[in-house]
Amino acid sequence: MPYKIGKMKGELTTPEIRKLIKAHNVLVSIKIPTGSKREDIMKILKKKGYMVDHEKGQLRPVTKGKVKKLPVVGKGTVQSVLPKPKTATEKADAKKVRDKKKEQKETQAFKKRDAQVKALGKLITRKKKGQMGKVDPNKIPVFDDYKKLEKYFMSQLTKFKKEVNKFLNKIPQLTDIKELKKQKQDLRNLGNNTVLEILVVNEDLFSELGDAGDEKFENLDSRVETYMTNLTKKIQERIEQLQQ
Repeated sequence: MPYKIGKMKGELTTPEIRKLIKAHNVLVSIKIPTGSKREDIMKILKKKGYMVDHEKGQLRPVTKGKVKKLPVVGKGTVQSVLPKPKTATEKADAKKVRDKKKEQKETQAFKKRDAQVKALGKLITRKKKGQMGKVDPNKIPVFDDYKKLEKYFMSQLTKFKKEVNKFLNKIPQLTDIKELKKQKQDLRNLGNNTVLEILVVNEDLFSELGDAGDEKFENLDSRVETYMTNLTKKIQERIEQLQQ
């Protein structure tokens, strides 16, 4: 309803003008920047060649007093083009959908966290069993910032990658199956001691990051496993060649 009192008596309210513009935008786009005030909106309309017909409740296209071949947008357009307000039943149904999605997200977050805990448990178990060798904890820094941890982790991963690549280049010349298996285990221990151990030592940092920490942990852990998977594949191929 137009203003009933004041200096803008008879003029459409700002929300009503916004509705007209929204309806118009289905036909011809007029973008209103976030935070625009009434004066700003009126300037935008004028620049686009429109005027507000407060009496008829319409946006009318005009340029220098002459009507342009642009759509006239009125209350009828608003009702036919813009979505109708949701009923109480529709709102309740929408809430059920939102609640279900929220529950699914929480379940997924729990599964990710559970996967991280299990992965971390495997690392700790390997360490307790001596599979990770003797590690000097003073060589692995404890970080309070993920970016710093990631930078250090990647630097150690690069060094590990170089060692893996050196061995991959030697594989075609090796003929001793026992030596191949031994070298693989040595490289596995190297990866555990110098790279994966960083994740174990900085477990608290990942926990503090919540769901994001789960994803970051899994991402870093998988980088090491990618190199080890490729190494294992190449060694197995060489062993099969030697056994023929």
